[in-house]
Amino acid sequence: MKVKILIVNAHSSRNKGDAGIILSMIDSMKRNIPNCQIKIKTRFPDEDRTAYDVPVSEAVHNVIVGDQTSKFEKLKLAWGMFKILKKNNGKPAVTDPDYEWADVVVSCGGGFLLTHGFSVMTLQHLVQLKIAFDYKKPVIIYSQSIGPLYNKIIAQWTKDVLDKVEKIFVREKISEKLLQKMKVKAPIEVVPDSAFSMDLVQSDFVDELVNFFKKDSNAPLVGVTVRDWKFPEVEDSAFHRKKYIKSIQAAIHHLETKYGAKVLLMPQVLGPNAFNDDRNISREILNGMSDTKAQLIDIDFHPRELKYFYSKMDMFIGTRMHSNIFALSSGVPTVAINYEHKTRGIMELLDLKEYVLDISAITPEDLIEAADKCWRNRNQLHSHLEKRIPGVILDAQLPAMYLNQLMRKKEKHLVNS
Repeated sequence: MKVKILIVNAHSSRNKGDAGIILSMIDSMKRNIPNCQIKIKTRFPDEDRTAYDVPVSEAVHNVIVGDQTSKFEKLKLAWGMFKILKKNNGKPAVTDPDYEWADVVVSCGGGFLLTHGFSVMTLQHLVQLKIAFDYKKPVIIYSQSIGPLYNKIIAQWTKDVLDKVEKIFVREKISEKLLQKMKVKAPIEVVPDSAFSMDLVQSDFVDELVNFFKKDSNAPLVGVTVRDWKFPEVEDSAFHRKKYIKSIQAAIHHLETKYGAKVLLMPQVLGPNAFNDDRNISREILNGMSDTKAQLIDIDFHPRELKYFYSKMDMFIGTRMHSNIFALSSGVPTVAINYEHKTRGIMELLDLKEYVLDISAITPEDLIEAADKCWRNRNQLHSHLEKRIPGVILDAQLPAMYLNQLMRKKEKHLVNS
Protein backbone atom coordinates (compact mmCIF):
# COMPACT_ATOMS: atom_id res chain seq x y z
CA MET A 1 0.00 0.00 0.00
CA LYS A 2 1.32 3.43 -0.96
CA VAL A 3 0.49 5.84 1.86
CA LYS A 4 -0.45 9.29 0.54
CA ILE A 5 0.56 11.95 3.08
CA LEU A 6 -0.51 15.58 2.90
CA ILE A 7 1.59 17.94 5.05
CA VAL A 8 -0.26 21.17 5.92
CA ASN A 9 0.46 24.39 7.85
CA ALA A 10 3.86 24.83 6.18
CA HIS A 11 5.43 28.28 6.50
CA SER A 12 8.03 30.00 4.30
CA SER A 13 11.20 28.13 3.39
CA ARG A 14 12.95 31.49 3.80
CA ASN A 15 12.92 30.48 7.45
CA LYS A 16 15.60 27.79 7.47
CA GLY A 17 14.24 26.32 10.71
CA ASP A 18 10.76 25.84 9.26
CA ALA A 19 12.29 24.44 6.09
CA GLY A 20 14.45 22.15 8.23
CA ILE A 21 11.33 20.82 9.95
CA ILE A 22 9.70 19.96 6.62
CA LEU A 23 12.88 18.37 5.28
CA SER A 24 13.31 16.32 8.45
CA MET A 25 9.69 15.16 8.22
CA ILE A 26 10.27 14.05 4.64
CA ASP A 27 13.48 12.29 5.71
CA SER A 28 11.72 10.48 8.57
CA MET A 29 8.65 9.54 6.58
CA LYS A 30 10.68 8.10 3.72
CA ARG A 31 12.82 6.24 6.26
CA ASN A 32 9.93 4.77 8.22
CA ILE A 33 7.02 4.50 5.76
CA PRO A 34 7.94 2.43 2.71
CA ASN A 35 6.66 3.74 -0.64
CA CYS A 36 4.97 6.79 0.88
CA GLN A 37 3.94 9.68 -1.34
CA ILE A 38 4.10 13.20 0.08
CA LYS A 39 2.56 16.54 -0.86
CA ILE A 40 2.87 19.89 0.94
CA LYS A 41 0.38 22.74 1.39
CA THR A 42 2.11 26.04 2.18
CA ARG A 43 1.36 29.73 2.61
CA PHE A 44 4.18 30.63 0.19
CA PRO A 45 4.04 28.10 -2.66
CA ASP A 46 6.11 30.12 -5.15
CA GLU A 47 9.04 30.28 -2.71
CA ASP A 48 8.70 26.72 -1.46
CA ARG A 49 8.43 24.78 -4.73
CA THR A 50 12.20 24.94 -5.20
CA ALA A 51 12.95 24.05 -1.55
CA TYR A 52 11.52 20.53 -1.47
CA ASP A 53 11.66 17.51 -3.75
CA VAL A 54 7.94 16.73 -3.38
CA PRO A 55 4.88 18.48 -4.90
CA VAL A 56 4.00 21.82 -3.28
CA SER A 57 0.74 23.78 -3.58
CA GLU A 58 -0.97 26.71 -1.89
CA ALA A 59 -2.69 26.31 1.47
CA VAL A 60 -6.49 26.36 1.38
CA HIS A 61 -8.13 29.68 2.25
CA ASN A 62 -4.67 31.26 2.28
CA VAL A 63 -4.47 34.74 3.82
CA ILE A 64 -1.50 37.02 4.46
CA VAL A 65 -1.81 39.45 7.36
CA GLY A 66 0.78 42.15 7.98
CA ASP A 67 1.29 45.35 9.95
CA GLN A 68 -0.59 47.27 7.27
CA THR A 69 -3.72 45.10 7.53
CA SER A 70 -6.51 47.14 9.15
CA LYS A 71 -8.53 45.91 12.11
CA PHE A 72 -11.63 45.89 9.90
CA GLU A 73 -9.91 43.71 7.31
CA LYS A 74 -8.67 41.34 10.04
CA LEU A 75 -12.20 41.02 11.44
CA LYS A 76 -13.54 40.37 7.93
CA LEU A 77 -10.93 37.63 7.38
CA ALA A 78 -11.60 36.14 10.81
CA TRP A 79 -15.35 36.04 10.18
CA GLY A 80 -14.78 34.11 6.96
CA MET A 81 -12.67 31.55 8.82
CA PHE A 82 -15.18 31.27 11.67
CA LYS A 83 -17.81 30.32 9.08
CA ILE A 84 -15.54 27.56 7.75
CA LEU A 85 -14.80 26.28 11.25
CA LYS A 86 -18.51 26.25 12.15
CA LYS A 87 -19.77 24.64 8.94
CA ASN A 88 -20.82 21.05 9.56
CA ASN A 89 -23.28 19.91 6.90
CA GLY A 90 -21.42 16.80 5.76
CA LYS A 91 -19.72 18.53 2.83
CA PRO A 92 -16.24 20.10 2.69
CA ALA A 93 -16.37 23.81 3.51
CA VAL A 94 -13.60 24.28 0.92
CA THR A 95 -13.01 21.86 -1.95
CA ASP A 96 -9.42 20.87 -2.60
CA PRO A 97 -8.07 17.94 -4.64
CA ASP A 98 -5.02 17.41 -2.39
CA TYR A 99 -7.19 16.71 0.66
CA GLU A 100 -9.29 14.34 -1.42
CA TRP A 101 -6.09 12.59 -2.63
CA ALA A 102 -4.59 12.11 0.83
CA ASP A 103 -4.86 9.07 3.07
CA VAL A 104 -3.74 11.11 6.08
CA VAL A 105 -3.19 14.80 6.82
CA VAL A 106 -0.19 15.82 8.96
CA SER A 107 0.08 19.23 10.59
CA CYS A 108 3.77 20.03 10.27
CA GLY A 109 6.10 20.58 13.18
CA GLY A 110 6.64 24.08 14.48
CA GLY A 111 5.08 26.62 16.78
CA PHE A 112 2.12 28.34 15.13
CA LEU A 113 -0.88 27.38 17.30
CA LEU A 114 -0.43 30.29 19.67
CA THR A 115 -1.77 33.76 20.25
CA HIS A 116 -0.86 36.69 22.46
CA GLY A 117 -4.08 38.44 21.37
CA PHE A 118 -6.65 37.87 18.63
CA SER A 119 -4.77 36.10 15.84
CA VAL A 120 -6.16 35.69 12.33
CA MET A 121 -3.20 33.50 11.41
CA THR A 122 -3.95 30.99 14.17
CA LEU A 123 -7.47 30.68 12.81
CA GLN A 124 -6.05 30.10 9.34
CA HIS A 125 -3.92 27.25 10.65
CA LEU A 126 -6.97 25.71 12.32
CA VAL A 127 -8.90 25.95 9.04
CA GLN A 128 -6.25 23.75 7.37
CA LEU A 129 -7.10 20.99 9.86
CA LYS A 130 -10.87 21.53 9.75
CA ILE A 131 -10.85 20.87 5.98
CA ALA A 132 -9.15 17.52 6.66
CA PHE A 133 -12.02 16.58 9.01
CA ASP A 134 -14.52 17.63 6.31
CA TYR A 135 -12.85 15.11 3.99
CA LYS A 136 -12.93 12.52 6.78
CA LYS A 137 -9.14 12.19 6.83
CA PRO A 138 -7.19 11.25 9.98
CA VAL A 139 -5.03 14.11 11.27
CA ILE A 140 -1.71 13.92 13.13
CA ILE A 141 -0.06 16.86 14.93
CA TYR A 142 3.68 16.43 14.28
CA SER A 143 6.12 17.61 17.03
CA GLN A 144 4.74 21.07 17.73
CA SER A 145 4.88 23.67 20.46
CA ILE A 146 1.37 24.81 21.32
CA GLY A 147 0.57 28.02 23.19
CA PRO A 148 0.43 30.41 24.78
CA LEU A 149 -3.25 30.86 23.94
CA TYR A 150 -4.21 34.05 25.74
CA ASN A 151 -7.32 34.75 23.64
CA LYS A 152 -10.20 32.70 25.07
CA ILE A 153 -12.14 32.48 21.78
CA ILE A 154 -9.17 31.16 19.80
CA ALA A 155 -8.18 28.88 22.69
CA GLN A 156 -11.64 27.27 22.56
CA TRP A 157 -11.51 26.82 18.79
CA THR A 158 -8.04 25.31 19.12
CA LYS A 159 -9.34 22.82 21.67
CA ASP A 160 -12.34 21.96 19.47
CA VAL A 161 -10.04 21.17 16.55
CA LEU A 162 -7.39 19.29 18.57
CA ASP A 163 -10.06 17.15 20.23
CA LYS A 164 -10.69 15.53 16.84
CA VAL A 165 -7.16 14.60 15.79
CA GLU A 166 -5.73 11.08 16.06
CA LYS A 167 -2.71 12.05 18.14
CA ILE A 168 -0.75 15.13 19.19
CA PHE A 169 3.05 15.05 19.32
CA VAL A 170 4.49 18.05 21.19
CA ARG A 171 8.15 18.91 21.47
CA GLU A 172 8.28 19.99 25.13
CA LYS A 173 6.44 19.40 28.40
CA ILE A 174 5.19 23.00 28.64
CA SER A 175 2.90 22.33 25.67
CA GLU A 176 1.84 18.99 27.12
CA LYS A 177 0.83 20.66 30.41
CA LEU A 178 -1.15 23.34 28.55
CA LEU A 179 -3.10 20.74 26.55
CA GLN A 180 -3.79 18.74 29.71
CA LYS A 181 -5.03 21.90 31.43
CA MET A 182 -7.29 22.57 28.42
CA LYS A 183 -8.56 18.96 28.72
CA VAL A 184 -7.85 18.19 25.07
CA LYS A 185 -9.23 14.73 24.32
CA ALA A 186 -6.62 13.50 21.83
CA PRO A 187 -3.68 11.44 23.15
CA ILE A 188 -0.49 13.47 23.68
CA GLU A 189 3.16 12.42 23.54
CA VAL A 190 6.31 14.49 24.08
CA VAL A 191 9.01 13.98 21.44
CA PRO A 192 12.07 15.97 20.33
CA ASP A 193 11.75 18.60 17.62
CA SER A 194 11.65 16.95 14.22
CA ALA A 195 14.55 19.07 12.94
CA PHE A 196 16.97 17.08 15.11
CA SER A 197 16.61 14.28 12.55
CA MET A 198 17.29 16.39 9.45
CA ASP A 199 20.21 15.05 7.46
CA LEU A 200 23.03 17.51 6.74
CA VAL A 201 25.05 17.54 3.53
CA GLN A 202 28.76 18.14 3.15
CA SER A 203 29.47 21.37 1.29
CA ASP A 204 32.73 22.23 -0.46
CA PHE A 205 31.69 25.88 -0.37
CA VAL A 206 31.27 25.79 3.43
CA ASP A 207 34.63 24.05 3.80
CA GLU A 208 36.28 26.80 1.74
CA LEU A 209 34.53 29.46 3.83
CA VAL A 210 35.69 27.91 7.11
CA ASN A 211 39.24 27.54 5.80
CA PHE A 212 39.19 31.22 4.80
CA PHE A 213 38.23 32.31 8.32
CA LYS A 214 40.90 30.11 9.84
CA LYS A 215 43.69 30.84 7.37
CA ASP A 216 45.49 33.47 9.47
CA SER A 217 44.96 31.96 12.91
CA ASN A 218 43.48 29.05 14.78
CA ALA A 219 40.96 31.34 16.49
CA PRO A 220 37.75 29.70 17.65
CA LEU A 221 34.71 30.18 15.41
CA VAL A 222 31.56 31.25 17.25
CA GLY A 223 28.25 31.26 15.40
CA VAL A 224 25.50 33.64 16.50
CA THR A 225 21.89 33.99 15.44
CA VAL A 226 19.72 36.96 16.36
CA ARG A 227 16.18 37.97 15.61
CA ASP A 228 14.01 41.04 15.92
CA TRP A 229 11.33 40.70 18.59
CA LYS A 230 8.34 42.76 19.72
CA PHE A 231 8.49 41.67 23.39
CA PRO A 232 4.71 41.15 23.67
CA GLU A 233 4.77 40.12 27.34
CA VAL A 234 6.51 43.22 28.74
CA GLU A 235 5.45 46.87 28.88
CA ASP A 236 8.52 48.75 27.64
CA SER A 237 9.33 46.78 24.49
CA ALA A 238 11.76 49.41 23.13
CA PHE A 239 13.85 49.25 26.33
CA HIS A 240 14.01 45.44 26.25
CA ARG A 241 14.89 45.36 22.56
CA LYS A 242 17.76 47.81 23.19
CA LYS A 243 18.97 45.71 26.13
CA TYR A 244 18.92 42.56 23.97
CA ILE A 245 21.00 44.26 21.27
CA LYS A 246 23.48 45.62 23.84
CA SER A 247 23.81 42.11 25.33
CA ILE A 248 24.68 40.60 21.94
CA GLN A 249 27.18 43.40 21.24
CA ALA A 250 28.80 42.96 24.65
CA ALA A 251 29.09 39.19 24.17
CA ILE A 252 30.68 39.63 20.73
CA HIS A 253 33.20 42.12 22.13
CA HIS A 254 33.98 39.82 25.07
CA LEU A 255 34.50 36.75 22.88
CA GLU A 256 36.81 38.69 20.59
CA THR A 257 38.93 40.25 23.34
CA LYS A 258 39.14 37.31 25.76
CA TYR A 259 39.37 34.37 23.34
CA GLY A 260 40.35 35.99 20.05
CA ALA A 261 37.21 34.45 18.57
CA LYS A 262 35.94 35.00 15.05
CA VAL A 263 32.23 35.71 15.48
CA LEU A 264 29.89 35.01 12.58
CA LEU A 265 26.30 36.24 12.52
CA MET A 266 24.42 33.53 10.67
CA PRO A 267 21.55 33.79 8.15
CA GLN A 268 18.94 31.55 9.80
CA VAL A 269 15.81 33.41 8.64
CA LEU A 270 15.71 35.60 5.51
CA GLY A 271 11.99 36.39 5.34
CA PRO A 272 9.23 36.28 4.28
CA ASN A 273 9.15 39.93 5.44
CA ALA A 274 11.61 42.55 6.69
CA PHE A 275 10.80 42.01 10.37
CA ASN A 276 11.59 38.30 10.04
CA ASP A 277 14.77 38.85 8.04
CA ASP A 278 17.55 38.33 10.59
CA ARG A 279 20.06 40.15 8.41
CA ASN A 280 18.45 43.49 9.28
CA ILE A 281 18.93 43.29 13.03
CA SER A 282 22.35 41.65 12.47
CA ARG A 283 23.45 44.75 10.56
CA GLU A 284 22.00 46.99 13.27
CA ILE A 285 24.08 45.14 15.87
CA LEU A 286 27.31 45.32 13.85
CA ASN A 287 26.77 48.95 12.84
CA GLY A 288 26.55 49.84 16.52
CA MET A 289 30.05 48.42 17.14
CA SER A 290 33.12 50.35 16.10
CA ASP A 291 35.82 47.89 17.09
CA THR A 292 34.63 44.46 15.94
CA LYS A 293 35.80 41.97 13.35
CA ALA A 294 32.54 40.03 13.54
CA GLN A 295 30.85 39.43 10.19
CA LEU A 296 27.37 38.86 8.86
CA ILE A 297 27.26 35.83 6.56
CA ASP A 298 24.81 37.17 3.98
CA ILE A 299 24.32 33.94 2.03
CA ASP A 300 21.12 32.03 1.30
CA PHE A 301 22.16 28.52 2.33
CA HIS A 302 20.06 25.39 1.91
CA PRO A 303 19.06 24.20 5.43
CA ARG A 304 21.12 21.00 5.10
CA GLU A 305 24.14 23.06 4.05
CA LEU A 306 23.53 25.56 6.86
CA LYS A 307 23.49 22.74 9.42
CA TYR A 308 26.83 21.58 8.03
CA PHE A 309 28.17 25.14 8.43
CA TYR A 310 27.02 25.23 12.07
CA SER A 311 28.71 21.88 12.68
CA LYS A 312 32.04 23.62 11.98
CA MET A 313 31.57 26.12 14.84
CA ASP A 314 33.48 25.75 18.10
CA MET A 315 30.61 27.33 20.04
CA PHE A 316 27.18 28.73 19.25
CA ILE A 317 24.92 31.43 20.71
CA GLY A 318 21.46 31.19 19.23
CA THR A 319 18.25 33.18 19.48
CA ARG A 320 16.64 31.27 16.63
CA MET A 321 15.62 27.94 18.12
CA HIS A 322 16.33 25.83 15.05
CA SER A 323 19.78 27.31 14.70
CA ASN A 324 20.38 25.90 18.18
CA ILE A 325 18.95 22.54 17.13
CA PHE A 326 21.15 22.44 14.01
CA ALA A 327 24.19 23.22 16.19
CA LEU A 328 23.33 20.94 19.13
CA SER A 329 22.53 17.98 16.87
CA SER A 330 26.03 18.43 15.42
CA GLY A 331 27.60 18.33 18.90
CA VAL A 332 28.35 22.07 19.15
CA PRO A 333 28.23 23.59 22.69
CA THR A 334 25.42 26.14 22.65
CA VAL A 335 23.94 29.01 24.67
CA ALA A 336 20.26 29.52 23.81
CA ILE A 337 18.28 32.76 24.11
CA ASN A 338 14.64 31.93 24.78
CA TYR A 339 11.94 34.15 23.22
CA GLU A 340 9.12 31.58 23.45
CA HIS A 341 8.81 28.60 25.77
CA LYS A 342 9.77 26.20 23.00
CA THR A 343 13.49 27.03 23.33
CA ARG A 344 13.63 26.43 27.07
CA GLY A 345 11.73 23.18 26.58
CA ILE A 346 14.21 21.93 23.99
CA MET A 347 17.19 22.74 26.21
CA GLU A 348 15.57 21.06 29.22
CA LEU A 349 15.03 17.96 27.09
CA LEU A 350 18.81 17.81 26.64
CA ASP A 351 19.55 18.57 30.33
CA LEU A 352 21.02 21.93 29.33
CA LYS A 353 18.66 24.34 31.10
CA GLU A 354 21.59 26.18 32.72
CA TYR A 355 22.58 27.36 29.25
CA VAL A 356 19.29 29.20 28.52
CA LEU A 357 18.61 32.92 28.98
CA ASP A 358 15.21 34.62 28.56
CA ILE A 359 15.21 37.38 25.96
CA SER A 360 13.06 39.67 28.15
CA ALA A 361 15.44 39.40 31.12
CA ILE A 362 18.79 39.19 29.33
CA THR A 363 21.68 41.45 30.37
CA PRO A 364 25.20 41.81 28.96
CA GLU A 365 26.61 40.38 32.20
CA ASP A 366 24.37 37.31 32.12
CA LEU A 367 25.11 36.52 28.47
CA ILE A 368 28.86 36.93 28.97
CA GLU A 369 28.74 34.68 32.03
CA ALA A 370 26.80 31.99 30.12
CA ALA A 371 29.19 32.23 27.16
CA ASP A 372 32.22 31.88 29.44
CA LYS A 373 30.68 28.87 31.16
CA CYS A 374 29.84 27.26 27.83
CA TRP A 375 33.38 27.80 26.52
CA ARG A 376 34.95 26.60 29.76
CA ASN A 377 32.87 23.40 29.67
CA ARG A 378 32.95 22.92 25.90
CA ASN A 379 34.69 19.53 25.98
CA GLN A 380 32.26 18.08 28.54
CA LEU A 381 29.31 19.56 26.64
CA HIS A 382 30.53 18.06 23.37
CA SER A 383 30.84 14.64 25.03
CA HIS A 384 27.41 15.03 26.60
CA LEU A 385 25.85 15.82 23.23
CA GLU A 386 27.65 12.94 21.52
CA LYS A 387 25.96 10.58 23.99
CA ARG A 388 22.51 12.18 23.97
CA ILE A 389 21.94 13.23 20.37
CA PRO A 390 21.71 9.76 18.70
CA GLY A 391 18.78 8.86 20.96
CA VAL A 392 17.18 12.25 20.38
CA ILE A 393 17.45 11.81 16.61
CA LEU A 394 15.76 8.41 16.87
CA ASP A 395 12.99 9.74 19.14
CA ALA A 396 12.41 12.67 16.76
CA GLN A 397 11.20 10.09 14.23
CA LEU A 398 8.52 8.66 16.55
CA PRO A 399 5.68 10.59 14.85
CA ALA A 400 6.64 9.03 11.50
CA MET A 401 6.79 5.57 13.11
CA TYR A 402 3.35 6.14 14.63
CA LEU A 403 2.02 7.29 11.28
CA ASN A 404 3.23 4.07 9.67
CA GLN A 405 1.54 1.98 12.39
CA LEU A 406 -1.70 3.96 12.08
CA MET A 407 -1.92 3.49 8.33
CA ARG A 408 -1.12 -0.24 8.64
CA LYS A 409 -4.00 -0.61 11.11
CA LYS A 410 -6.37 1.23 8.80
CA GLU A 411 -5.25 -0.92 5.86
CA LYS A 412 -5.82 -4.10 7.90
CA HIS A 413 -9.24 -2.85 8.97
CA LEU A 414 -10.21 -2.21 5.34
CA VAL A 415 -9.06 -5.69 4.30
CA ASN A 416 -11.05 -7.37 7.10
CA SER A 417 -14.22 -5.32 6.63
